[in-house]
This record gives sequence, C-alpha cells and structure tokens, in this order.
Amino acid sequence: IKLCLSCEGFGNRLCFLETTSNAQNIPPDLAICCFILEQSLSVRALQEMLSNSSVDESSQGGGHRTLLYGHAILLKHTHSSMYLCCLTTSRSLTDKLAFDVGLQEDSTGEACWWTIHPASKQRSEGEKVRVGDDLILVSVSSERYLHLSYASGDLMVDASFMQTLWTMTPVMSGCELAEGFLTGGYVLRLFHGHMDECLAIPGAEQGDDQRRVAHYEGGAVCSHARSLWRLEPLRIAWSGGHIKWGQSFRIRHITTGRYLCLDEEKGLLLVDPEKANSKMSAFCVRISKEKIEVIQKRDVEGMGTPEIKYGESMCFVQHVSTGLWLTYAAVDAKSARLGPLKRKAILHKEGHMDDALTVARSQTEESQAARMIFSTSGLFNQFIKGLDALSGKNKSPNSTSLPMDTVVLSLQDLIFYFRPPEEELEHEDKQFKLRSLKNRQNLFQEEGMITHVLDCVDRLNVYNTAAHFSEYAGEEAAESWKEIVNLLYELLASLIRGNRANCALFCDNLDWLVSKLDRLEASSGILEVLYCVLIESPEVLNIIQENHIKSIISLLDKHGRNHKVLDVLCSLCVCNGVAVRSNQNLITENLLPGRDLLLQTNIINYVTSMRPNIFLGTCEGSTQYKKWYFEVMVDQVEPFLTAQPYHLRVGWALTEGYSPYPGGGEGWGANGVGDDLYSYGFDGLHLWSGRVPRHVATPNEHILAAEDVISCCLDLSVPSISFRINGHPVQGMFENFNLDSLFFPVVSFSAGVKLRFLLGGRHGDFKFLPPPGYAPCYEAVLPRDRLRIEPIKEYKHDFDAIRNLLGPTQSLSHTAFTPGPVDTIQIVLPPHLERIREKLAENSHELWAVTRIEQGWTYGPFRDDNKKLHPCLVDFQSLPEPEKNYNLAMSGETLKTLLALGCHVGMGDEKAEENLKKNKLPKTYMQSSGYKPAPLDLSYVKLTPNQNTLVERLAENGHNVWARDRVRQGWTYSIVQVPTSLL
Repeated sequence: IKLCLSCEGFGNRLCFLETTSNAQNIPPDLAICCFILEQSLSVRALQEMLSNSSVDESSQGGGHRTLLYGHAILLKHTHSSMYLCCLTTSRSLTDKLAFDVGLQEDSTGEACWWTIHPASKQRSEGEKVRVGDDLILVSVSSERYLHLSYASGDLMVDASFMQTLWTMTPVMSGCELAEGFLTGGYVLRLFHGHMDECLAIPGAEQGDDQRRVAHYEGGAVCSHARSLWRLEPLRIAWSGGHIKWGQSFRIRHITTGRYLCLDEEKGLLLVDPEKANSKMSAFCVRISKEKIEVIQKRDVEGMGTPEIKYGESMCFVQHVSTGLWLTYAAVDAKSARLGPLKRKAILHKEGHMDDALTVARSQTEESQAARMIFSTSGLFNQFIKGLDALSGKNKSPNSTSLPMDTVVLSLQDLIFYFRPPEEELEHEDKQFKLRSLKNRQNLFQEEGMITHVLDCVDRLNVYNTAAHFSEYAGEEAAESWKEIVNLLYELLASLIRGNRANCALFCDNLDWLVSKLDRLEASSGILEVLYCVLIESPEVLNIIQENHIKSIISLLDKHGRNHKVLDVLCSLCVCNGVAVRSNQNLITENLLPGRDLLLQTNIINYVTSMRPNIFLGTCEGSTQYKKWYFEVMVDQVEPFLTAQPYHLRVGWALTEGYSPYPGGGEGWGANGVGDDLYSYGFDGLHLWSGRVPRHVATPNEHILAAEDVISCCLDLSVPSISFRINGHPVQGMFENFNLDSLFFPVVSFSAGVKLRFLLGGRHGDFKFLPPPGYAPCYEAVLPRDRLRIEPIKEYKHDFDAIRNLLGPTQSLSHTAFTPGPVDTIQIVLPPHLERIREKLAENSHELWAVTRIEQGWTYGPFRDDNKKLHPCLVDFQSLPEPEKNYNLAMSGETLKTLLALGCHVGMGDEKAEENLKKNKLPKTYMQSSGYKPAPLDLSYVKLTPNQNTLVERLAENGHNVWARDRVRQGWTYSIVQVPTSLL
C-alpha cells in the first residue's frame, strides 16, 4: 500500500491519507497532497530565529538551498497556504500521548517546524537528502514522530512516540519553472481555437445526468467555475512538471471532481473517480493530427522541457487508448434557434479541422474558490442525504451519522471567506477587495451554493427545538443544531451582502424569509439576510406588506431593543435617500402605540437588582455543599409617584442568563427577579419565574412590606427553591430547574424600598433558625474573596462594530472546586521503578516525621491530639500496614503522574544510591521508641526552572488526589472547618 499525506485545509484542518497504490484505476487527489518546502534551517538557526522577534530576510530558505539531514523544515500546504504543524488536540482513542497533525494559518512558534532525519544507517546527519530516501520527521515542539497510526480503527496521521518511515516525492521545482508554459496540476480553461467558446458542463440547475456531458459554450460561462479543469499527469513523481507533446494525463473537472472519460456505450462522459481507470481517462495533446511516428518519450527526472505555451500553442487532444480526437458534434437547426449555441463534445476518429484548443490558466482565486465549491457541495449533499434519512420512517439515532462538527467548521470558514473588507482600508484597496468578494459570491451562486444552503435550512426547520432534533439524530448532534441553523443564515447573508443580483433572488421569496422570523434561535441570522435584501434590492420595498412589518416589530417584544431589528425597520423607511411614506406610516401605527419607553415620555419606576458576590453550583465531583440559606429583612417601603405599585422581589438567579438592565416598561424583557427563565423570585403573594406569577398561600397574605423577614432556601441536590415569610413556610416551591450555571442570592426593588441581606455569622445574624441541614450563605465565600454587595447591570459599548445597547452582566465560570487529578489508570510502572517507589515512600515518611517532631509531637502507642502523641513516629519498616501502604501508594501515584505528564524516569547513575548521605539530626529528635528520623541529604541538588514548574504541577496534583478522596468520603468546602460530630 502506498499512502500520501494530504489535508483539505478548508473546513477540516486535520491531516489524512490519500492512497496512491492503485493510481492506474483510481486517480488520487494530488491537489491536496502537495507541500512546498518553504524554509530549511539548522536547528541552531531556528532557535535563534524563534528567540528574536524580528526575522532577518536572509534566513529564508530558497529553491537553490540544498536540504541536509538534521535541518528543521517548514512545509506549506499548496492548496490552502497553511502550514503543516503538530496540534495540541488528540483524537486517538488508545495512545493518550499522541497529538493530532494538521494545518494552521500562520507559521509562528515551533509547532510548524519539523526536523528531518535519515532512516538508513548509510546516511548520517549533515548529508544531503536524496530523492527516494526513507525519512523520519520529528516535531520540534512536541519531540514526537510523524506517525501513521491505526489507533482509532482507521488509518490516521498523528505525532507519536512511534516511528513511521516517509519518502518525499518531488512534484515540481520553482527555480526550473518556465513562466507561461503548461505544467501539470494547474487549473485552466480549454478554449476552442481562438474563439470565445470553452469546454464546460451544464449549470447547477440541470440534473446530475445532464451535468455528466461536456460541451463547448460561449459567453459568460468563460468566467464561471463550471468551465475549470485540471490536467493531471498519470505519473505521480514530477506531476507538476512541464507537460510535453504526447504525454498522458487525465482531465479532471474541478467543481464536480469527475474525470473526462470514454465510455464504450455512452461515449464521452464525466465519470466519478472510482471508475476513471487510465484506459478510459488517459488523454494526450498533439501538435497536429497527421500520422507521424511518435517516439515514446522516456520519463525523465525533473521539470522537463517547456513545450506548450498558454494562449499560443494550438493543441489537438487525443484519447490515448483508442486514438480518437476530441471534437464537437454538429448542431441541428432547431437547437440553434432555442437558445445559446452549445456544441456537444465528443470523440471521433477524424473530427473537424478546427478542433485545436488553446489553454488559458485560471486565476489563483478562481481555482481556490472552485475547489471550495467542490468540497462544500459534497459536504452539503452528504448532510442533506443524512437529514432526509432521519426524517424517514427509521428514527434510530445510530442509523445515520451526520457530519455535524465538519459542517460547523466549514460554515465558519465560508463565512470568514466571504467577510467584507475592513473599513480602515484605503479606497482603492477596499474597492479591489469588494470586486474580489463579488466575484467569489458569483462563482458560488452560479454553482447553486445558495440553493444548497436553503435546502439545508428547510430540512433543519422541520425540527422545532434541539430536543426535537435529538429524538431523531441523538443528543450529540442536537448540541450543534442551533449553531448550524444560525451559521447557515449568516452564510446566506455573506453570499448576498453587497451583491444586488444575488439579493434579487429573494424578492419573490419574501414571505418565506419573514415566516422564518418566528424561529427565535435563528432570528438574528434571518434579520441579517433580510437587511441585506432590503438594502440591495429597493424593489422589495414595493411588495412589503403590513403583516411583514408586524412580524419584524414583534421581535422587539421577544428580543428587547435589538439593533438588528431597528436596522431592518430603518431600511424599510428610507430607500436611496428617499422616504418610503407607506412603510413609515405602517411602522408608526404598529410600533409606537403602547411603547412609551421608545420615546421616554412616561415616568417609569426604576428597578434595581442587587446581589452579594456568593456563587453556588454543583457538578459531578464538586467540593461545594448543596443546601444554602439566607434572609432578607425589609426596613422601609414608601410608595413612589408612578402609576405602577412598588416592585420588591427576593430569590435566586443564575449567572448565565439573568441580565436586568436599567430602565423598564412592559414588553421590554427582563427587569427584575422572576421576569425571565433565569431567576426565581417571591413577592409575598406570588412565586415568579419567566415573567409568570403563581399565587401561593401564606399566613396573613400580603405583599412584602416593612419589618418582613423573607427566608430563602436553595437545595441543589433535589433541586428545589423554597421560601419562608416571618418564619412561616410558603405553600409552594420551585423544583426541577436547570443546574448548568451558578446561583446567587438576589433582590430586585424599585424606588423607596430599603432592605438588608442577612447572610449569617458576622455578615448579619439570622432572625430565624435555618432548616436542618442548610448552611448560611457566607460559608460559600472563597478564602481570598471579600464579601460585598453589588448591583447587577452593565452598559455595554460598541465592540468590533457589533452594537450591544444593553446586555447581561459578566458571566462567571464555575467557582466550585472540582478536583481533577491526572488520569493515571492506564499507566503501569515498569519493574525498574519499584525500587525508586519504595525509597521515595521511605524518604517521604522521614520528612513527615521531622516536621511532626519540630511541631512538638512525640511517640505514643495511641494518637492523642491534645498531648501531641502519634503512633507513626517509628521507622518506615515498623509502620502499621495501612499507613505504610498509603505512603507507597502516594509515591507510586507520583511516579505515574510523572509518566503521564510525558517525563522519562530512570536511574541515571547505578551507584547514586550508594553515594547518598543522610542528614544527622540532634539527639532532641530521638523518640522513646528508639527512632530518630534520618531523611536524605538533598542540599546539593539544584532544580532547573522547568523542574520547579513540574514540582508545582505535582504538588497541585497531590492536592487534587487528596481532595478527590475527601469528596468521595462526603466532605464539602466551607470557609470554616466543622467537626463531623456537629453536622
């Protein structure tokens, strides 16, 4: 088997393998297998270059440089212009020390550099690297080999501690390339003589069968992606060399990936790569059709002699195995009258006199876009087929695997590819980039990419929520459902932004577009599409209807003051500087009534939310306690001069989601505790959540007033939230709510209200005893934090041209400590480390004993903390078995941790143990048991900075192991230690 290292780069950064061993029957996709040897440096020069911020241009390696063993090389992927590097991720299921190999955008740091070493003993470091040599490539950053692995069941490429031999096959040489002459591997167009007709396939609107037929067509097709082809020589080595007269090659269509072949029954067709054997697909070019004896030219190493010139050389294309010539079929009179002239391409024994073709090389951006169309359309077709299979009768999650991660990455790359130019660019540069962007948009539109996106949107919109989608596709796929829907609309906006022709496609589909606004999870993306259509297609303003405007205005109630909604409404009011009165009247009639806040003409009772900096949460293995209690005492309530009664609610809220903003008013979203789905409040009469009040029975039913004390209980184990008022339970509670974020105590109140948080201890004594098992909230304060009360609001500013008028407070990561020691389950200690483990355990005990004796402890048969007596102040061999085994286990865990972190542990000096000395301590250290500690003398050992960092990681891991064991025993965190007897 022969395999070639390859990578797509677009949508998938990871490397994979392309088989080349059966190249005669199945052509390999060599376009993604080529790398440029961009730079070659000695390791010392590389270190100096990386240490200096500015790199001298003279250090750049050129084509004339000779590659030597031991040098570090920088490999640039030809198709994507990214760099081969060792990534920090790992997809291997068995080799946990392996890293993924893929591409990254820039060449900063060590990750993109590889050192090259000989596999044969006949070669040595410093010698020239010869073509055909077996090589070993080592990553400079991770010191791992470029390895071919079966680790996850399939063949994959990773950076591992296991070796794989590679061979570098030259494809082309930049210094020998003759400018303007035909070479293999380049994307080009085949023009019919000097005419304006070129070889192409039908457009994307045609069926798959019609798109397998090639024809000569003139006009706009000469700038479309469907007229792009690549000549691929049959020989892999030097396949990028100059193409000679009579040399065999395949002709590949770029956007479909199919090959021009001669089918015995159907004639000249485009065939899938799996069926394109060399007998069917091999062509060559001749200087004329005359039957002259052609001496078969022997393949030579190198670029060869340039013979065929772009735009000048007249080439006759001949099918190699049959000797037939590429020509065209005569057009009947009826077809000529029906539309643009298209001549079907065929193979014939004689052909026509004007069968000669000229070759025109495409622009780099065109060829890159065409390749992206090929990979994206293939991915979208696979995704659509998967979604169609899901919506069928078979609803098993395992029946179809959707490429969700690949789709997300591809969509993100496409959106970046169609990004508009930066505003700060000079006018000429900006205009040039805008023209380039429009060309890219047109190429994708002509190949039906917008239709693909709309097909994906329609199929995903069959499902109402992520939970609905998970019933068909499984939970893992459902996690990406909302993101993919949003990205699809963003891509749609990117494909039509600034392009009037593409925007005009949606003029007849305005109802479809507005109907999608009901989908809250994707409404921001749909608004972006609608905004682009309204800006670029003024004719849409004439067909806008009142129900469309009402749908857009309704988003203000759902989203609050969203700038995208306001942008769309603005674009409806004015077109090219001219007011659209009908739309202005419709918007005024539907928007302004009942929305006093929009014009700020009414007194609004300002509502404030306050919280202490206490954050409570739970997750698997967390050290945080699960039952918490606090009280709020109302000091004063004065009515305020507004039409609404005063606002006062007490409860709990979540860090991610609870975002009250200054101001207020009906229809403007969250304004206090219980006005959204991320907070749970009580006002004396009702339990509030999601802006829905639920009446509950309380003693002396009344709305919260002065002298009231509200008790708030949070139980994260059930989960449940309950309240008490003046010591009496409220007949109702919240249960089964979301625990993904952190909870904090919160109150929201309007003008004229004064109240106090009672958090327990010196932060406010409770008026009533907490229920059994509930802890005061102040115990959850982290050791270095100082308790404070803070408002929950934030005015957000413009950032990266994204206008967030008002937004949530800063969301916090999980503050509860969850021990995560290094996983050492798979690590097995080698036999030679057993002796080291015992010595390490023994010396750890000696050091512990010295510390205990210095603290005043002495030996006693039983432990007594008051008298400071300890039975373990004996030599290591006399320790009780549990303590001895614990020391050995901890020492073994330390060594396993070192191995898991990638360290090599061994005996550097076999006689080191004999030369070790022990510290001689004074007689005061002698115990009544006759034991005196004697730890090893390590004063002469000096640790390097890297070793000190390792010591810190070992110490942290030791604490994590200890904490994990305590959590398993039922311990949780508190600011004070509570004896078990008091719990």
